[in-house]
This record gives sequence, C-alpha cells and structure tokens, in this order.
Amino acid sequence: MDSLTVVKDVSIIIAGAVTLITFMMGVIQYARQGHDARATQFVQMRRRFLEDPAFRELLNLLARDDPRLAEMPIQDRRNFVGFFEEVALMVNSKIIKPGVAHYMFGYYVRLVDRSEHFWAGLDRESVYWQVFRQFAQQMKMVKEEALASREMRL
Repeated sequence: MDSLTVVKDVSIIIAGAVTLITFMMGVIQYARQGHDARATQFVQMRRRFLEDPAFRELLNLLARDDPRLAEMPIQDRRNFVGFFEEVALMVNSKIIKPGVAHYMFGYYVRLVDRSEHFWAGLDRESVYWQVFRQFAQQMKMVKEEALASREMRL
C-alpha cells in the first residue's frame, strides 16, 4: 500500500467527519432557534394575557364567578375566549405542549368553561366556540392525568 492511497483515504474520512459534525451542529442550531422563537411567542402571549385591562377585570370577576361577568361587554368576553383559542391552536400545532398550556392557562380556561355568568348573552354551544370547548376538555383531561400520576407516586 502506497502512502498516497493512505493519505487519500484518511483525507476522505476526515472530510466526511467534518461534514457530519457541521451538519449535526446546523441541525442543533436550527432546533434551538425554533425553541427560542416558540418561547418568545409564548412569553409575549402570556404578557398580553396579563396586561390587557379587560382581561384583568374578567380574571378578577371569574375568580369569584361574579354575576357582574354577565354585564361585561360581549366583545371583551369574545376576545378573552378567542385568546384561549389562540393558545389551543398553538397546542394543536405542537408549538407548545399541552402540559405547558395547562400550567399557564388551564385554570382560567376551566373557570370560563364552568361560569354561567361569563356566557350570558353568548351561545356557548355555537360552532364558533368549538375550538374553545375542545381545548377546555383537553385542559380538564391534562389536569386529571396530572392528578392521577401524582396519586400513583404517593
């Protein structure tokens, strides 16, 4: 075996390894960018949720299922439910995980779902609230699964 063949074979192996490492680093960087973008979008949604004055008022009333919920502007209540539908679409698109959505918003989704005062003047069973109803059901299941797994650990 001559030395030129050995050098050529070693060069091919080194070039292949460098190419493989570069490709893997690119894939890792791409995944990190996607994760960062999703996290940024999620943080912006959370901020919008907590900083909107109408949402804050609705949250305060929902905490007590206050009858004044029925007096809140219908458009504010529609926007509130619409926000949860945006979260649901992010979950359905696998942008955020159901457990994360439940942790950040599930409690509020369940409050809206159970409140008769909130839905006054709105048709809760309308086809237009189907995404919300499915999301509320999903959040209920996530909670039940979390409770069941917690009980199994005890």
